[in-house]
Amino acid sequence: MNPYIHQFADFLRLHLESISVGLVSTLLIIYGAPINAYVKKITKSMPFLARFALFVLLCSAGYAFMTSQAVRFLRHFLVGLADLPLVCGIAGAFVALAFLARAGKDV
Repeated sequence: MNPYIHQFADFLRLHLESISVGLVSTLLIIYGAPINAYVKKITKSMPFLARFALFVLLCSAGYAFMTSQAVRFLRHFLVGLADLPLVCGIAGAFVALAFLARAGKDV
């Protein structure tokens, strides 16, 4: 069984960048609307143009920056894992995201 886990972990290591992007983007899809609602709530007393500018800044630069930094951090974390924790961690992360999406009625 151990050679199969090692072989699968090597396959996953070749695709860690894509896996990291998938995990982070799924997380942002699940929590993007609540983040936008929170920003809307705290900026509702501001003039329309200021709210609009902050929303554009959040969506264009904020989410891009959060994604790039989270992907980099996650990939760096996953590279350091041994074979079995890597396989279990990636599988567990996608299962947890599926439950989060289901709980949020995104699925």
